[in-house]
Amino acid sequence: MPGKTLVILGSGPGIGIAVAKAFAVRGFTHVALVSRNASRLNEDQDAVLDAIQERGYSCQVKTWTCDLADFDQLNKTLNEIKSFGSLECVLFNAARVAGKPAFEESIEAIEQDFRLSCLSLYETAKWAIPVLKENAASTPDASPSFFVTNSFLWKEPHPGLPSLSLVKSAQRTLLLCLHADMGKDVHLALLSLGGPVSPEQKNLNPENIANKCWELYKQPKSSWSRDMELNE
Repeated sequence: MPGKTLVILGSGPGIGIAVAKAFAVRGFTHVALVSRNASRLNEDQDAVLDAIQERGYSCQVKTWTCDLADFDQLNKTLNEIKSFGSLECVLFNAARVAGKPAFEESIEAIEQDFRLSCLSLYETAKWAIPVLKENAASTPDASPSFFVTNSFLWKEPHPGLPSLSLVKSAQRTLLLCLHADMGKDVHLALLSLGGPVSPEQKNLNPENIANKCWELYKQPKSSWSRDMELNE
C-alpha cells in the first residue's frame, strides 16, 4: 500500500494526538495509533479524523490496542502495521509519567517502567529501523525518521520521580547508541522537553511540540540533529 505512514506508540490526548494531526494535515496518508487504552484510542482516532476532515485532507487512521510492555503483543502489532502504507516516521511516546520518591517506589514498578519505556523502545527500534531503511532505499525523497519524546530528567533527575528519571536517562543512552551506529541512514532523534506539557504552556503545549516534531522531520539529511530541546 503506497503513501507515508506515521506510527505513534503511546497515543494519547496530549503530544501523541497533536503530532498525529500535524503530520496528517501535512501530507502523511496513513497514521497508526497504538495504546493499551482501547476506549481512549477511539477518541484519539476521532480527533485526528476531525482535524483531517476540517482541513479537507485525505488520510487513513487506524488504531491498535497493545500493551507495549508485552513484547509478544508489541511484535504482533508492529508486524500488522508494516503493511499499513509505507513506514516513514515513528514517534515513541510511551512512559508512565508518575511515580513515588526513592525507597517508596517498588522494584516491580521500576522494572515495569523499564519494560515500557526502554525495552519496548529497543524492540520497536529493532523492527522499525530496517523497515525505514528499506522503504527509503526505494523512495528518493523519503525522510526515514525515528523520534523519541524525552525530557530534561536525564540531566536533572527529579527526587520525586526516580523511576521516570532512570528510564529517561536510559532512553537517551539507547537512542544515542543507535544514532552513532545507524544515524546516517535513519534520522534518529530525541525531542527533549524541559517541563510538564500542558495546553496552557507557551512553549510546552502539545501543538507547539507537534510543530517542532514536524520541523525535526523536515530537516535535510545533511543537517539531521540527534536532539531537539524545548523549554518553557
